Amino acid sequence: MTRERVTSMGLDEFRRHLPLALRGHAYRWADERSLVVEGGVGITVDVLPPLVLSGLLSLPRLRIAFAFAEGDGAAFLAAWDRAFQRGGG
Repeated sequence: MTRERVTSMGLDEFRRHLPLALRGHAYRWADERSLVVEGGVGITVDVLPPLVLSGLLSLPRLRIAFAFAEGDGAAFLAAWDRAFQRGGG
């Protein structure tokens, strides 16, 4: 099964937060933009054009695709979303 997320962050920020999001699961980078996580999860990261909000403000964006060898990945994605959740106010 495949799932996808679009997030407002750059690739460097994604790489810094990755260990927290994977909650101790072993992983290895297959190439510059794809990785394999223990338990049969493949993750591919694509850099999207920035979201331009005004002439002075734009946000980087990534498309993150998840491929699960078994199941729908609901528990994995719930933990993933919590790890990348940002506060608002």
